[in-house]
Amino acid sequence: MFQGIRELRAARGRAALIIATITLITVLVTFLSSLAAGLSYQSVSALQERLGEDTSLVVEDTGTTTLASSRLTDEQTQQIRDAGGEILYMARTRINERPTVVLSSSTPMPDDLYFDHQPVRFESAADVSALPGATSAGVLPTGTDVNTDGLTVLEGKDRWNASSSYAGEQMSLNLMINLLYVISALVLGAFFTVWTLQRLRGVVISAALGASRRVLISDAMGQAFLVLLTGIGAGVLLTWGASMLISGSIPIEISAATLALPAVILGAAGLAGSAVSLKPVLGVEPRAALANA
Repeated sequence: MFQGIRELRAARGRAALIIATITLITVLVTFLSSLAAGLSYQSVSALQERLGEDTSLVVEDTGTTTLASSRLTDEQTQQIRDAGGEILYMARTRINERPTVVLSSSTPMPDDLYFDHQPVRFESAADVSALPGATSAGVLPTGTDVNTDGLTVLEGKDRWNASSSYAGEQMSLNLMINLLYVISALVLGAFFTVWTLQRLRGVVISAALGASRRVLISDAMGQAFLVLLTGIGAGVLLTWGASMLISGSIPIEISAATLALPAVILGAAGLAGSAVSLKPVLGVEPRAALANA
């Protein structure tokens, strides 16, 4: 990597440009990932806590899967109870003039949970079902056999579609994040390809002096790794610092899943893109290239 580091120092302007580009992409990806996690928490955290992992959510088949539109009949309610399930009631009300979602639960639940971006309060099934406009759905152990006529059974992550806001938010944000991963690979691939062509004479001289292709490849990829490490590290730090300042004003969640994981994926995408630049290096013929230089 000696030659690669010297070239980075010699071309500080180009190095700063690509590092700044990677930093901005990293900020976008990590910030969107943190925002997606924060929006997810405010959409379905109460439902996630209430349902746990090994349950299915049974809602009325109305063309949508939202809990707000599900109203089970007495027959369907009895059928779910006979199958060993329970009924989950939901209602909307105002508590101290603040819109609040009320969910039924027979066990104590943590505070500071949300559903459809509204704070949640847990009460007994009898109290919630008596509230105006209360809706109902069934909660069954996963794999329970139940007659699904007029019902929709949601399992796994599909259960979170019971929130009217969850699917649209997560789909759009995840699409943007995935596109940024692709853009990162393309930008890095184009940049390092151009850079490699510009430094090809130095590569040729190194090859003519006896450097193996393995050494040349290690030098090129090591250079890309340093650029990626600097840019991605700066982007993660910027996102973390910004989140500390604005966490109270927008729903944002900082964790390893929203910072470390996107950083690793960006690094892998960047290295994959920069691998494209190895083609001129692999095709170097020292004598012919020097004769044409």
